[in-house]
Amino acid sequence: MLGHFSAIPMPDSRLIYLSISLVLIISYLLSFYLNPKLWWICRIWFFTLWIALGCLHFTWSRALPDSASAELDQHPLKAKDLSGEKATHLNAVVIKHRLKPWGQTTRYMAHYYQKNSHKPTRIVLLCRDTTLIQLLGPDKTLWTNSSPKIIERNKNPGGFDQKSYYYSQGIEFAMTLSANQVYCWRLHPLSLRAKAQKINTKLAQYWRDAAISAQAQALALAIILGQTQDLTIEVKSQFASAGALHVLALSGLHVGLVVLLLQWLLRPLKALPFGIKIQAVILLVLLWSYAFICGLSPSITRAVCMFSIWQIAQIIGRPVSGSNSVLLCLILLLWWSPYWLFSVGFQLSFSAVMALTYLPSRLKKIWRPQNRIYRYFIQLSTVGAAAQIGVGPLSIYYFHQFPLMFWLSNLIVLPLMTPLLILGLSNTMGSLITDIPNIFFELWDELLHVILKAVVWIASHEHMLLKDLNLNQYTLWSYYAIALLLWWGLQHPWVPRKIVFRTFLPYLCCILLAGYISKTLWRRDPVPQLTILHRFDNTRLIVHAPEGFKELFRGKNKMNPDGSDWSRHYGVKLKAEKPLPTVMTFDGLPEIVVDSTGVYPPVNNGIVLLRANANIHFEKLVNDLTPCIVLADGSNARYVIEHWRERAHFLNQKFLDTYSSGAIETSDGQFKKYF
Repeated sequence: MLGHFSAIPMPDSRLIYLSISLVLIISYLLSFYLNPKLWWICRIWFFTLWIALGCLHFTWSRALPDSASAELDQHPLKAKDLSGEKATHLNAVVIKHRLKPWGQTTRYMAHYYQKNSHKPTRIVLLCRDTTLIQLLGPDKTLWTNSSPKIIERNKNPGGFDQKSYYYSQGIEFAMTLSANQVYCWRLHPLSLRAKAQKINTKLAQYWRDAAISAQAQALALAIILGQTQDLTIEVKSQFASAGALHVLALSGLHVGLVVLLLQWLLRPLKALPFGIKIQAVILLVLLWSYAFICGLSPSITRAVCMFSIWQIAQIIGRPVSGSNSVLLCLILLLWWSPYWLFSVGFQLSFSAVMALTYLPSRLKKIWRPQNRIYRYFIQLSTVGAAAQIGVGPLSIYYFHQFPLMFWLSNLIVLPLMTPLLILGLSNTMGSLITDIPNIFFELWDELLHVILKAVVWIASHEHMLLKDLNLNQYTLWSYYAIALLLWWGLQHPWVPRKIVFRTFLPYLCCILLAGYISKTLWRRDPVPQLTILHRFDNTRLIVHAPEGFKELFRGKNKMNPDGSDWSRHYGVKLKAEKPLPTVMTFDGLPEIVVDSTGVYPPVNNGIVLLRANANIHFEKLVNDLTPCIVLADGSNARYVIEHWRERAHFLNQKFLDTYSSGAIETSDGQFKKYF
């Protein structure tokens, strides 16, 4: 993380960080061999070296080209051609692998090559053209005159930020293509991940041809092969409400069940000479084969990597503790892909694993029931509680909800997951060899139906799902700072526990408390008194009235998730939702709303809001009303906004629109700076 935040993207940064790393390596070796007693200096040098190497590696893998970084950093929200000029030549787009589709949009990770440049830029390729979708594939190189655009942030506060989402995958640019923008194409060799995805797609076809319901097919593709695009929103919502959404995403749960199954099948090998090492080697091969047929998705790759460290430790005869294996896996994965640090899945995975490597084993020492059945259910409950302790704050921070029935889902769903996964993998791999009788698919369908009924019943208790929760970033970081200190300090053999509780923990709590007080006193962000949201289908305003904050709307579609996002973002509850009047008052100024009718009252020296492609003559409106400022929201077409923006610049009229600046937010008196 320090390597990421301290890395400065500039043309000579690679040489700078490489020089620092070489100096640190030489200094570390000299200090270690000349005076080995100064071990603490060596350790400080070692961590400094890792930070420098992190800076070097992040800069090396940064998606932003050095030549464009300075210009783009100055205009981070403007969509520009990557080359900085209109495309008059063809550039190559090399498709690398498939990403999960978003609705009707097909997505690929691709490399974009500019003219006379051998350095690729990592982009996301978006396509909604059905003709082009049939052509696209991870073995294609396309030539187009289009250029990627910078991925913009969410224009409304508190909403899903696709810029941060793609940044966690090392992508900062996007390109949308249609069939008429592609001039030619050719085949290129498949990458390893693309080959895995091709096999994954072929195996998925066996389930699509099976004589089971469409819902069972979609769940099979998600649970067995990791393809979640066919899952309905209703099914995802039910599993999320029941606290069992992790069942639908290939993760450490699935890999752990596969490991237990393989260890049971390979148990006879332990009787052979070097049987444990032979078992570990075979288990490694089978685990990575499983990851390969799952398409080498990041979540399954992370889980298999962690289990692989344990197996390699057995092969070399050097057992490794759970905490050391987690840290080693963390270092290796971040070295492979530094951007994973900002991935929600990555954070959830390691938070859960870190909690599971410590809490269940400690609770097992405190209380271990004698009855096997009772002990089994206690262990399931303990594992579920430990996982929620690890991922609960992150779930609240990202998803704003917390299921209180997660423990019941673990008791019912997890025991059924083992036979479900075994039967599903058997049907999948058996289909490669012969035609599997339908009775096996029907048996899988019946077993899945039992799980679905349990999930639907648990999700029906809506009062047990805490919604609209809000957790700020400082509280989240404080929680995990304390958790990391306890996780490390209570397992470290060189640090007495008394020092952890009497020294380290009080000091850390004091530092965090001081930071919270400073943040509260000097960094308080005022809640905007007027917000104009960026929406295409209607106009939405959030204003501060005497009775509280209320939402005003005008348009056909009354459904507005952006209002609840705004409410969570600022921690303010909206009191009411009312129609937007034509004339209102804000900060002592009249505000006039002009829509497609083009009719407006003769109110001068006010604020004018243009919506729904207002049928006006801009110069005439300015001369008639002499407005202090003209505003325009997303209900207007982009080309109309651009025309108004040009005319406003020509007339020296203050003008703001949500396309260029996002949601327009202001406090009392803030508009006066435009007068």
